[in-house]
Amino acid sequence: MRHWVLYVCRALLVLGIIPPPLLNAQEEGRSTVNRTVPFELLSNFLVVVRGQIGNLDGLKLILDTGTTNSVIDWKVAEKLRLQRHPGKVMNFVSHIPVEWADVPELGIGPIRAEAVRVMVVRLAEYSELAENADGIIGLDLLGRSDALTIDYEKRLISFRSAEHGIDHPDPPPCFKVPIVVQGLDLHLVVDTGFQGILLYRDRLRKRLPLLRTEGESTIVTMRRTQATRVKLPGVRIGGPEETITVVMMDGPDERTLPGVDGYLGPAALHAKRIEFDFAARVLRWE
Repeated sequence: MRHWVLYVCRALLVLGIIPPPLLNAQEEGRSTVNRTVPFELLSNFLVVVRGQIGNLDGLKLILDTGTTNSVIDWKVAEKLRLQRHPGKVMNFVSHIPVEWADVPELGIGPIRAEAVRVMVVRLAEYSELAENADGIIGLDLLGRSDALTIDYEKRLISFRSAEHGIDHPDPPPCFKVPIVVQGLDLHLVVDTGFQGILLYRDRLRKRLPLLRTEGESTIVTMRRTQATRVKLPGVRIGGPEETITVVMMDGPDERTLPGVDGYLGPAALHAKRIEFDFAARVLRWE
């Protein structure tokens, strides 16, 4: 199973799910500027753009709405001769060691930031898909736009911002949307760096002890952590009930991630386009 190990946002917000059509800036009555950049799509879900870290340009950067702080590969940190210090962050189920560093500049397309604190890791150890990547762009940079739209058909990202610009000193909350599993309301973080749907098994079974599955389950490994792939009937994501395949694993202590039942990749929405509206705190797709 191909996967990406994400770093959980420290702040979460439950968002309204608004199906198509997507709204445009003119209809909202605001004076805005839209700029687009092309991207490469890996394994039909992972968005990779070209960007800048320090004085290094044209780097391959993964766009990830499931992480608060951006990440750079250790090789980039070595080239920039960055001073680093140890720390730790939360992945799917536990804290993992990382290093922290400050980069003089970080940017993709029209979005730029100076003196950005980033995580430094060996990306190839986290996912085969990140083996050739130079970094991951998180909400600390993405949230500097009012909204961003990912067009999976045209392979374009559109950044929308106020005409005179707005300063966003803090990363915006993660996008957390509701789904229903066999009558139970759950809330999942929308993560462009994840391929399918991940549910925290212990939290789900605690609230739904008679959880029904179909067929045989399969054991998969996600960065040294075992998970189970199963088919769940009675799942509703902004539409009629259906049977879907999900990955399940026990989550961290609920005090660490309160109100989070798992993660959802945009592919699970069958979206041709998806808009993350940071200004309105709304997720839209078609």
